[in-house]
Amino acid sequence: MSIINTQFNEIIPLNVPANAEYSHRNGSSIIQFQIPMSPTLLDCRSVRLNGKLRLNAQKATNFNSPNLPDNSSNKSGALIDMKLNSRCGVSSLFENITISSLGSGNQTLESVRSLGRLMSLTHPLTHTQEEYDTYLNGSDPSMSSKNKVGAVCCNTETHFSIPINTGLLQGNDFLPIGMNGLRGIEISIQLTNDANSLISLADGTSGQTGLNANMFPSLLDLSLSYDLHHFDAETTQKMSTPSSGELDFNSYAQQTQVLNSNDSTLTFNFGTRKTLSSISSFIPTTSINNINQDSFSTDRLKNINAGVYSVEADLKRLTVSKDGVRAPIDFEIETDVQAAADRPQVERIELLKGAMNSDENENCLVSVNTENGIKTKLDIDGNEVFSLDKTISVEPDAKPLFGVGINLDPITQVGRDYSTSTFNLRIESGLDGKSPIHMSNYSLSKNTLMYSPEGVSVSS
Repeated sequence: MSIINTQFNEIIPLNVPANAEYSHRNGSSIIQFQIPMSPTLLDCRSVRLNGKLRLNAQKATNFNSPNLPDNSSNKSGALIDMKLNSRCGVSSLFENITISSLGSGNQTLESVRSLGRLMSLTHPLTHTQEEYDTYLNGSDPSMSSKNKVGAVCCNTETHFSIPINTGLLQGNDFLPIGMNGLRGIEISIQLTNDANSLISLADGTSGQTGLNANMFPSLLDLSLSYDLHHFDAETTQKMSTPSSGELDFNSYAQQTQVLNSNDSTLTFNFGTRKTLSSISSFIPTTSINNINQDSFSTDRLKNINAGVYSVEADLKRLTVSKDGVRAPIDFEIETDVQAAADRPQVERIELLKGAMNSDENENCLVSVNTENGIKTKLDIDGNEVFSLDKTISVEPDAKPLFGVGINLDPITQVGRDYSTSTFNLRIESGLDGKSPIHMSNYSLSKNTLMYSPEGVSVSS
């Protein structure tokens, strides 16, 4: 078997709307691509969604002369504050991504809900400030280690070219898309509602009062690019002849819970035999689908005070178990002392990074500064920056990356069987029982696709 050439491909969606503009507000919220069957290998990490991002300040904006935001804080006059979460960028627009085989029955391979919620936690765990401010910002200008940088980039139409960060496409290097494989794939993207994706912190002083209800994002001139590796004639002939076999691939699945009590045991039914990891993030229930809040925030647990989530509710203890038996770690993670003293919760953070297999990797945005709101005057190399303006911070935004995670099989990486078992997470905290917190749990598992002359099927 030898690869003789690589073909670079770019396709447009199957369902192109008027003006090639996709938006939830205007009823064009589904984007569909099909990569046809061929006796080749798909380079998964080459798959990228390309297009233009436009943030519209009013529904009645003229398509050819749009009313764009003005996120600059140093200009006079009425400003329009409208941006995306700077840690997940354009991906915060995706409510659901479904990848299916084009074989008989269009077998669903992976369906990821709220991709932006997943990326707001996992991306900073695997990328540094330097990466956020260089190639990540270059491929998606709305993404940056500093919220203001990403916001200012949204003041005009921005071109983007982003990977699709699902388990299938990011957890596999190559996938066969011929008769003996996936038989082609379909990628369907559903856009989330506008209030959930946009952030507009209106306070009545910026001249945008009453505009929030009319703000909406849109994606234009979309295309999907990918690389296919072609083989010699003999191998191509074998790949074109129907036979039986199987291949493994990764996939994410989301489940949600509501955390309210100061001592809660949350139960999840993954239903997968080869479960690799679990990762969870938290957000006040009032911040979801709220344009005046960041719906993709990864802040700490908080209690309500005078109708606002503003009082820290310290995480005290974590316990992970399977069917009530502690596993894969047989001890409690105690964080009460560190939380009370605003010190790094080292064990929790290490387990969280371990869920992404990055516990030994320094490529991470998490620091003492981000977790505790400390501003410094150090650059990315740790050197002091001299400036006449002593208020300037060159560190990432001091926004916590709070979450809990666990690598369920760090030794063999085969995965732990949760097909008939439950995953239990006990969280002891300072929540007062009157401040509901929305919890998003994402489980990563290995699945097996079996193909034969009769068709394809998936086993979890």
